[in-house]
Amino acid sequence: MRWDRLFTDLEGAAVDAHAEERDALAEDLRDEQWSRLSWTDLLGGPDVRLEVAGLGEIRGRVVGVGDVVLVEDALRTIVVLPEAIVAISGSDGRAATAPTLRRTRGQLARALRDAGARVRVVRRDGRAVEGVVAAVGSDFVQITATGRSVSLPWASIAALEER
Repeated sequence: MRWDRLFTDLEGAAVDAHAEERDALAEDLRDEQWSRLSWTDLLGGPDVRLEVAGLGEIRGRVVGVGDVVLVEDALRTIVVLPEAIVAISGSDGRAATAPTLRRTRGQLARALRDAGARVRVVRRDGRAVEGVVAAVGSDFVQITATGRSVSLPWASIAALEER
């Protein structure tokens, strides 16, 4: 009988040791998977919330990631500069990643200019300029609004919205 108890205790200890080893390996695998992710990998999924400097929280589906992040909601598409994104929620990194966007911020701004679209450019300090894109330089965009032109460095811009 003592032998039965001894073998039962040994089996229990072996099962416990195996479970601990399995859990440690699973945790190592999870850590390795997370370490391979970039914050832009968290932008997939149908309902992502982005906290954007100067703009606040926007919510929608990210339809492109590259030099800019394109976010669509039911009413509009917002061009967000990645440097202005300060937090992401609504995705845990396991959703499908957002598609890669091959167009640059300059190309998108020129497309808005060519379309004659009215835009609202939100600066990172929260102020906004509305008008039409007049020119796109290497590091700025120029907006014409009510008879005056305002040149905004890309570094000061949080987002552009077509009006």
